[in-house]
Amino acid sequence: MGIETVEFDLSMTDVDTGAYLTARTYNVTVTDADGVTTTTLRNLSIAQLVMAICLERAVAKEKEIIDTMQALNVTSSELQALTEIETEVVTKDARKGESVNLDTKEITYNGENQTYRTFLTAMFVADGMTESEIESLLSSTANADSKDLINAIEKSMDKRNSLNQQTMIELQSATSKRDQSYDMIANISKSLNQVEIGIVNNM
Repeated sequence: MGIETVEFDLSMTDVDTGAYLTARTYNVTVTDADGVTTTTLRNLSIAQLVMAICLERAVAKEKEIIDTMQALNVTSSELQALTEIETEVVTKDARKGESVNLDTKEITYNGENQTYRTFLTAMFVADGMTESEIESLLSSTANADSKDLINAIEKSMDKRNSLNQQTMIELQSATSKRDQSYDMIANISKSLNQVEIGIVNNM
């Protein structure tokens, strides 16, 4: 938001000092959440200026809320997929010859079908594992005896659970600040309305 101060002569003098009195208004260039100029508001009073600033702050927080919710959705989708894979793996019994083929078994993630190996590789890379560490975990098949793989999946889930908790805190904070901005706009608008009513009543 760009703010320009404008002063104009009231054609009046101060009774004590004899100095000319001036009034001050503000011109405000308004931008949207992406920084694009949308309009210019001219000759705003100080109260109107504060309302404009609060509105821009609220719009910025709205964008932050949307971005945070999108990040939360991504992490939640990853958690859901990891849970599904872990459940599939741990229910297979090696004593009965049961196992999951990581190269053929698929999961739907982000609107696409991926093999367990492809998805787990992407998750483990995001977790900071090296290529050799990932390769040692992902054999062609897995079952309840694949303890290292199961532990790695659970650690990956724990990281995303912690990230979700932090993201929720950030979301609550952004929502609270957005609501505060809207509350301030409402309070200023109410005060201005009461002033106008008082002026009319005194006429």
